[in-house]
Amino acid sequence: MYTIGQFSKIGNVSTKMLRHYDKIGLIKPTFVNPENQYRYYEKHQVQDILKINRLKKYKFSLDEIKQIIKDKSNSTLEKFLSKQISLFETEIQQNKDILLHLKHSMNQLQKGEDIMNSKRNFHILIDTLKDTTVLSIRDTISMDNIGNLIGKVFENIYRNGLSPSGNIRTIYYDQDFDQNSDSDFDHNNADIEVCIPVNRQLKTDAVSTKVLKGGLYVHTTFIGPYSEIGEAYAELLDWINKSSYKIAGPPHDEYIKGPDSKCSHNEFVTEVYFPINKK
Repeated sequence: MYTIGQFSKIGNVSTKMLRHYDKIGLIKPTFVNPENQYRYYEKHQVQDILKINRLKKYKFSLDEIKQIIKDKSNSTLEKFLSKQISLFETEIQQNKDILLHLKHSMNQLQKGEDIMNSKRNFHILIDTLKDTTVLSIRDTISMDNIGNLIGKVFENIYRNGLSPSGNIRTIYYDQDFDQNSDSDFDHNNADIEVCIPVNRQLKTDAVSTKVLKGGLYVHTTFIGPYSEIGEAYAELLDWINKSSYKIAGPPHDEYIKGPDSKCSHNEFVTEVYFPINKK
């Protein structure tokens, strides 16, 4: 047997953390001396503590680690590994985008350009949109995971023999632009619906298309990275506030040119729409 101090050294973890692991049932000492409450561990637990350390390096929570260790079939491990791989791939791509943005900013700065103040001009248009048949998924997610939601919609489209027939749209239900509201927008828990126009209607037990109702919209074109698209929202809101119109529902973005075009994020083209009614 090993004392808690010896096991702490073997597992490269503090005795305080071992006591916490014991408290939450992650790894418990095999024997506790009833007289002095000293904890002791056995040799077969060495692999357990090393496994815990490895899973912590993978950024799993202690609750997730507990579930993984409890499931001897490894199905929980496989599920959590898949999720973590997806999260890290998304984070890596986001960091790549940030790096490209940093390099572009440095290049502009070295040319003597003002990189901190935007020089974009926006052309505001009013149009009546037609009803559109779409396949969609609505979920509360982090804004950083919109790409994953888009991928799921495309999977449903191709799995059910449909074909995309228009640009991807994202509707933002919890971006409450009512002038009388002070509700916050939560970047990490946004109520978003990804909609992709399809060639025909479909209704099955697993998935159904829906019709997005058209109507009167004010919109503008934004060219640049998604992180700066708020500038287009500000322009549209300013226009609406000065006009004889009011907001009639949640706004949406339509992606005209994005990552799939293999262009720089500074060349992304997004159309931003607000539904409106006469005041």
